Amino acid sequence: MNYVFFDVECANCLKGEGKICSFGYVKTDENFNIIKKKDILIDPDAPFLLGNAEAGRGIKLAYPLFKFKRAYTFPHYYKEIKTLLEDKNNMCFGFAVHQDVSFLSYSCKRYNLPYIMFEFYDIQMIDKLLYKKEQVAGLDGLIESFGLEFYTYHRSDDDAHMSMEVLKAILEDNGISLEEAVEKYPSAQDDTESFLKILAQRKKAKQIKKNRQAKIDKLCVPFKEDNNLSAYNSKLYNKVFYFDILLLNEEIDNILKLKTTFDKHHMIISKKLIEADYYIYKDKPKRNYDDINKHLIYISIDELEKELKKKGSEYEHH
Repeated sequence: MNYVFFDVECANCLKGEGKICSFGYVKTDENFNIIKKKDILIDPDAPFLLGNAEAGRGIKLAYPLFKFKRAYTFPHYYKEIKTLLEDKNNMCFGFAVHQDVSFLSYSCKRYNLPYIMFEFYDIQMIDKLLYKKEQVAGLDGLIESFGLEFYTYHRSDDDAHMSMEVLKAILEDNGISLEEAVEKYPSAQDDTESFLKILAQRKKAKQIKKNRQAKIDKLCVPFKEDNNLSAYNSKLYNKVFYFDILLLNEEIDNILKLKTTFDKHHMIISKKLIEADYYIYKDKPKRNYDDINKHLIYISIDELEKELKKKGSEYEHH
């Protein structure tokens, strides 16, 4: 069995879609002796937008820009990368590896290529689990903490090499073999098929959230002034309403059906709790919000609907 440590760099990750500009790897035997080290430069066929360049915190490429642009695009190197990662004699490792796998999967989708289906292990997660850390650690911090040699950051093969050195140091520090570590912490292992399912679920959930937010934005459009405001004499007239976020998430479609009535009575829906006269809830909140708005009146959505359905009351046109 051989070990493959890999790392991916991207020209940009707009919309979470990484346009790969390099794929680097280090292949070792079971004693971490290096068999091969290689950095594959790739034309990303996309603009280079690296970090927050405007604030002076953009990353520095390991190679001159022209070297990437002279390279081939991802499909040219696809077979080489796929063969390496899908080889059953190779155990594949990466640091925060899911991000790199997402970039590879997007590139396959982008160029209409079959996904690279392989198992992989996350060194960052192995470190977190072994040391029982609350938060994951960064690669540079681990390199420094173990007193390891620094290579060239954002050069994929060097980042892969440093990931390998960090894993070696973690195992030696804990007196545990790699086989024991991966057996003890199965959650550090994943595969492309499972990961793609999670990505699809996240995409679906994100779209649902986006659609719901669009409805909330529609609900909270500022009311337009009219010339007949004196025709209404309602205790709810011209008041500002804030809807509990859980209520909006569960009942947004039903609440939208009431918008015509809200508008009729000049009832304004706000996203800002501090502006509100009324706090509308489904289940009464466990806390009050006096620290934000001490004038709030709390009523349930059922109570609000009952008020709006009153006939022959102050809600009728004079």
